[in-house]
Amino acid sequence: MRRAFVKIGLVIVVLVVVVAGVGGGLFYFFTVKFNPAPPSVDYPKPTSALEAQRQDTDYFGKLIALDRAFAPAARAEANRRIAVLEKLTAPLDRPHFRIALMRIDALADNGHSKVGYDPGATPKELPVRVAIFSDGLYVLRATDENADLLGGRIVSVDGKPIDEVMKCLEKLRGGTPQWRKAYASLYLVMQDMLYGTDVAPDMRHSTWTVVSPSGNTLTRTLEAYTPPQTEPYVFIKRWFSSAPLKGMTAGWRTYPPDHPQSVALRDFDDNFRRVRLPGSCTMLIQFKSNEDEGSQHIADFVSATEADMQAKKPCNLILDQRFNDGGNYMNTYGFAKKLPELIAPTGRIYMLTGPSTFSAGISTTAFIKQAGGARVTILGEPVGDQLQFFSEGNRGCLPHYPLCVAYETGKHDYQHPCRDWDICFWPNYYFTVRVNNLDPDETIALSFADWRAGHDPVFERALQLAKSNANG
Repeated sequence: MRRAFVKIGLVIVVLVVVVAGVGGGLFYFFTVKFNPAPPSVDYPKPTSALEAQRQDTDYFGKLIALDRAFAPAARAEANRRIAVLEKLTAPLDRPHFRIALMRIDALADNGHSKVGYDPGATPKELPVRVAIFSDGLYVLRATDENADLLGGRIVSVDGKPIDEVMKCLEKLRGGTPQWRKAYASLYLVMQDMLYGTDVAPDMRHSTWTVVSPSGNTLTRTLEAYTPPQTEPYVFIKRWFSSAPLKGMTAGWRTYPPDHPQSVALRDFDDNFRRVRLPGSCTMLIQFKSNEDEGSQHIADFVSATEADMQAKKPCNLILDQRFNDGGNYMNTYGFAKKLPELIAPTGRIYMLTGPSTFSAGISTTAFIKQAGGARVTILGEPVGDQLQFFSEGNRGCLPHYPLCVAYETGKHDYQHPCRDWDICFWPNYYFTVRVNNLDPDETIALSFADWRAGHDPVFERALQLAKSNANG
């Protein structure tokens, strides 16, 4: 009997070792395939600025070679442009070199592919912050000395019409038109981008013309500055909130709306929110991220929200995904599948989307539409990417100029089966989603006039529909 137990024990040990080995091997192969390390940097010490730039250009080519989002024609054009850079007889200044690389990377036409930077290459910025509305770009933050620009609609930059400037900046990122436009509004306050695209005449300043809320035309020369490390870096979605931003209070002013903002635009720095709307049986849930943000933990929020809804099911749900620009879709997959069961049987889900709905934010939106089917109504603006895109991957930084390239390796397809094991992101075989589209059932944009008046037309329309459904 003892020998039998020993044999069984040995068999179990062998099986555990085999399973562990197979699992470890699969994990290693998965990591190598979808998160490959950047190529080694083994260049000799450059003897000139031109040689350093050529080494950076060569390494950039190696990095984007790992990005699987490039179509064959785009890959050929990228390689042609890299060859042109390598043949230059004099180095470009850093802003123009940065722009040249960004334009090449944008040929991938993939929202996730990008050229970023380490602190050593942080762009110089202008002392204003802008937000993009359906009727133009407006100054919503400014330093004290430029406070008279607040609320101003931008008309021109360095003598060029704002539409022309935006089209130039939109060529620096790939992806959908709305995603390119969102990033262009971010680049608009970066002097490196303005000078590198030949919008601004130099690296020191940029001259803006705006029309103030009172109708006056103001022209101001803005001096570029290097942001201190204490100044927070935030995506453009944050400027839709008039609330003070921690770390950006001293010397900065905010343009306040004329009336309090809607409940959906309050407490903007709370990335995960649920609100039982007063005088209503409808609940509002917001995700502004799909992963932990500082001390805010998404798993805790999801767990508490499920318990709350189980205890008292709302009659309808408004799920605000307008500012969810991504993270880890696995954090919301289970919640999305359960969601239709967590509201009343006749209840509906009104999902709000916009250009900042991106990456795992799109995944979550698709999960919910798939789970809820005809009970889901999408309101707002189109999401920030297509339903086929490449993400995952890794990044590598150039050997001399501290620009970093994000190369994407795993294909996501939320419309069709993705059966090519070589490029399809393997976890999607488990976290399955198939939707025809994520187009809004009603396209509703936010104008500056609405924002200024304290209106949130997307949220207000969702409330109206929810009230009608509750009464019905």
